[in-house]
Amino acid sequence: MRFFGGMAVGLMAVAFVIGCSSSTHRAAVKRSGVLGAGVSSGAWASRAELFWLRKLGAWDTHLMLGLESASQMESAPRVERKLLARDGRTMFSHSQALQAAGNCSADLRSMVGPAPTQRLARALDAFRAACVHIERFHNAITLAVYQGQAFEVRQAQQEASRGSQLLMQADRMVPPGETRSLPVIGGDSAQSRIEPRFSRIASDLAGKDVEVRCWSHADWTRLLKEEKAYTMHRIDANTLGFATIYGNRDNLAADVCDSLVSLAYHHSLPTDPAAKLLLATAVVTLSHEPQHSKGVAVEAQAECYAIQLSKRSAIRLGAPAAYAASLQAVYWQHYDEELPAYRSPQCSNDGAYDLHKNSPVFP
Repeated sequence: MRFFGGMAVGLMAVAFVIGCSSSTHRAAVKRSGVLGAGVSSGAWASRAELFWLRKLGAWDTHLMLGLESASQMESAPRVERKLLARDGRTMFSHSQALQAAGNCSADLRSMVGPAPTQRLARALDAFRAACVHIERFHNAITLAVYQGQAFEVRQAQQEASRGSQLLMQADRMVPPGETRSLPVIGGDSAQSRIEPRFSRIASDLAGKDVEVRCWSHADWTRLLKEEKAYTMHRIDANTLGFATIYGNRDNLAADVCDSLVSLAYHHSLPTDPAAKLLLATAVVTLSHEPQHSKGVAVEAQAECYAIQLSKRSAIRLGAPAAYAASLQAVYWQHYDEELPAYRSPQCSNDGAYDLHKNSPVFP
């Protein structure tokens, strides 16, 4: 996930799906409302649709990298920008970096092309609508850089905000497998479903209605095939769960949901170290994805919050307080084994990611 600062504020929109890749020890893991959104068609992506999704993901990456470069220039120290401006290079660099925004529609046509099916055509229309505002952002910010007009800066921010909203709306329409309608089923089930109890926990953590989608083993494999195409392998076979920033769908792997079901509906409290770590991982994953739905893009931050909130989640799933605390402790013992993107020195007592700075206890 990439955020954009400076004058590009508002285009910190989420065009990529955030994937929670498994860490080393994870690799061993073979509000009251529930949303029922989705499309009526349940067909998975065809070969032609997968090919098109790969092209869409490449265009998405191209656009985001350009905007990120521009934002990094804008957030550079003022003295450094003045030095660059001596020979006009600042303006030229801005122009180059923002070229992806100015060419949003043209690049979408040339790099992606027409959608192969009607259901993806709807998503393409949404991306086209976002490009209109992204190009207006480009025009306004270019005038602001060259002429220093405060009005143009405000206009750029407004267009960036609208463009980001439309990008997020478009992103939620693909890939088709993730948006399919699922039944709401609580308890032990082998089929893909929206799990109401898990959804209530996730909704409380996200501060809004979120549906937790528990996918069957077969459907999870199919879903990851689509997600890998669209996200250019940012989501892969080791993924335990994923969610879009500010989205309403938290997707969990079948193994994760199996562990959560064992605790919530069968009151299973394993004591074996490996089984206990497996359950702790599932509880942290359930707590992690709502952080993205809430708007947290940095994986290390979302993970740190999830670890601190996992005790509460485990209790809501039915675990006794002492056992819930032990799950949190077991997971924390393996924190150093997490992938680098999921670890941070700020995940510590009084660190930036400490949710309870007045408490001497961490997590």
